[in-house]
Amino acid sequence: MRIQMLRDADFRYAPAVVQSFKAGSVVNIPRATAQTLIASGAAKQVPTKAAKENENG
Repeated sequence: MRIQMLRDADFRYAPAVVQSFKAGSVVNIPRATAQTLIASGAAKQVPTKAAKENENG
């Protein structure tokens, strides 16, 4: 799932594994991780190219 980071944030995968994300970056990460960051207000979903084409009909 592609997301854009709204602020700097860290995500802990395991006790010793942390991934850092910088504000403004666009990343493609697993859906569960993306949903956690979106729910916390640290990120927003980036529409895919296919979704944009569907909106434009």
